[in-house]
Amino acid sequence: MNESFSSRFDSCVDIEVIRQRITVRPDPVKGLASKESLVAAQILSGALEQIYLPNDFSLSFIKELSAKAALHSQWLFSSEVDYISRFYTPPDVEVRPICLTGLAGVGKSQTIAALRKVLPAPIDFACDHFHGNLKLFSHWYVSARGKAGGRQLLADFVGATGGNAAKLLVECRRRANRDGISLLLLDETQHINTGQGASRVTEMLLTMAAIGPPMVFVSNYSLLHKLQGRNSEDKQRLLTEPRIMLPDDPDSESWRGYIAECIRVAGGCIKGSVDDFSQEIYRSTFGIKRLAVELLKNAYIAARGGGRECLELADLSKAYQCVAYAATKEDVEELHIQALQGRSSRLRLDLRCPFELPASLKSNVVAFARNDRETRVINKVFESSLTVGEREALEEIQPAAAKAPRPKTPRKPPLPKSSMDDLERAFLEDLVATPLPKPKKP
Repeated sequence: MNESFSSRFDSCVDIEVIRQRITVRPDPVKGLASKESLVAAQILSGALEQIYLPNDFSLSFIKELSAKAALHSQWLFSSEVDYISRFYTPPDVEVRPICLTGLAGVGKSQTIAALRKVLPAPIDFACDHFHGNLKLFSHWYVSARGKAGGRQLLADFVGATGGNAAKLLVECRRRANRDGISLLLLDETQHINTGQGASRVTEMLLTMAAIGPPMVFVSNYSLLHKLQGRNSEDKQRLLTEPRIMLPDDPDSESWRGYIAECIRVAGGCIKGSVDDFSQEIYRSTFGIKRLAVELLKNAYIAARGGGRECLELADLSKAYQCVAYAATKEDVEELHIQALQGRSSRLRLDLRCPFELPASLKSNVVAFARNDRETRVINKVFESSLTVGEREALEEIQPAAAKAPRPKTPRKPPLPKSSMDDLERAFLEDLVATPLPKPKKP
């Protein structure tokens, strides 16, 4: 058949081409000082959320899926006879889906969005067997948020309002073969209603895998722990191709580059070195970029509350201790405990990877957490060993922002001493207000 079908994925497997297509560097924000603090913080947060700098994992993941889609596309259009026959009698196949998993906020959905940018755009296709031109698509994408089951997924693909699940599956196979669908993407599977346990999720995933093209589903750790409780036949179909997306290493160029980009996009609202901010932000977020944006937003609010237009390093500590970050702080501390002790609470399965990770992937994070703990212990020991004079001298040389004394709660004024007239008046008022007891029956 036409060579354009087999070559439409050629530009999707080059790493540098992929990097250029998916990298997002928004313009720096301007004029935040002239806006109200909460409004300015929201604008800053929105700009930081747009940043996307792919790391090595994202690039290799996108390249892998693009290659799988290209291979399936070549199989679909191997010959015109086979192409037409698959439309009328679609083969009954079932693929083993790839599972993209990781901590919440680590960037899984952003990676899927970047993958969709790389995949080929729709093209027109003319075949003598069909009347007029057809539109070929590279992939189908659907979010599991709000979906009731596998039948609704199939109905959405073919634009139907209802019908039998078996008939919808056959129609999806026919449409996928006709339209050149080479990849299926299912995002946000953790939002599926799991009131019936993991059975509904399993049914949806297996239904989508039965359409035929290579498939990817995105999930947090919490759902995978539920799927691991399924029977072996379900686990062998759904959990044998995991791709685990971890936070960047604290000393990696990817993490430092991301923090440097945040400082640039802030448009001068962040004052400090990249090294200092990268270490402190990683300590407070465990390298999760969604939390980094949240932390910087709260730090900017703290800086504006202190009468400053730019946030400094000390504002990150205030943001980490603020009420808005309290729930997130518990998760970050639990992740640091896991990194140090190698164990976690069974009650927080959403923070524990369901698959055993190689030691090489955890070494840098463990070293960072251990060094950070040792540094804090040394500082505490040093401060406790100072004399009164040495402690006063240390406070004088510390920057004013680092001291950040807590405001003292004003004491309530003491109550005035009651005179005899006041006591008599209070006694009479209490006597009048107290109801008399009812007389007992004889």
